Amino acid sequence: MHNAWMVKKMKGYKALDKDMRAVYGNGMQFELRNWYTVAGDVVPCENGFHFCEKIEHLNCYYDIKDSRVFEVEADGNIKRNGQKYAAESICLVRELSKEEIRNYFQQNYQTMIGDEDWLVRCAAAEQGYGLDILISDKNWNVRATVAKQGYGLDILVYDDDSDVRLAVAKQGYGLDMLVYDKDWRIRKVVAKQGYGLDILVYDDDSDVRYAVAEQGYGLDVLVHDENWKVRAAVVEQGYGLDVLVHDEDWYVRGTVARQGYGLDVLVHDQDYCVREIVNEMEAGNKVGDVEQ
Repeated sequence: MHNAWMVKKMKGYKALDKDMRAVYGNGMQFELRNWYTVAGDVVPCENGFHFCEKIEHLNCYYDIKDSRVFEVEADGNIKRNGQKYAAESICLVRELSKEEIRNYFQQNYQTMIGDEDWLVRCAAAEQGYGLDILISDKNWNVRATVAKQGYGLDILVYDDDSDVRLAVAKQGYGLDMLVYDKDWRIRKVVAKQGYGLDILVYDDDSDVRYAVAEQGYGLDVLVHDENWKVRAAVVEQGYGLDVLVHDEDWYVRGTVARQGYGLDVLVHDQDYCVREIVNEMEAGNKVGDVEQ
């Protein structure tokens, strides 16, 4: 439900991208100390200038770490939806420095880690505060955020939630255990870190084997893989081109062509897309010859 007020000069905070454009909506460009007014009725998430009353509430809608945060004044008809407000008029008063944001969290994190909204608790964890408490949070998103800070990995590697263990794997911790994890996404991350490739080359999941091929491992095995994406990854490593130039899948053959191999054969390929790739490669080679 939307609650409406008629308010003058309500203060709050707004997150924008690095170029001071709106992250969502029409990507509107903002400037400091300019007033902007919207036409028509104010409707949160549809029409109006959005902001939050507290900095930590921005995390419910934006990535604070990757955003520029501004102190704002809002005017006119203002409506609330959750932790977000939509205003008829808004002005960016000033930009907060990263140090100011850190100091704000340092002063207020004890309240944040007890907030009923898990996104607020995540905001505290993302800033590195309250990790010793949030490691045991009931919400997996919060525990995963703790893991992303590199905290408590020896505990979270055993977490019941696969997304938390995934966050641990991305930290490069516990790979000797996670190489056997039941979640393929976790095994894929392990492979991407170059660990356990001798095991994962035979994994049941093709995405995991694809990650192994990207590491340049086991290509003599994966060149015969049942999955075309895996074989294409082998081609991208420059391996087995003499075999895969005759592959049953057009995408694999097209990938061979992009390696500049077998163009004299593939120019007659049964698939139009492969022949087009060959033509593009040959045209590029001719341009290169002229430039030399």
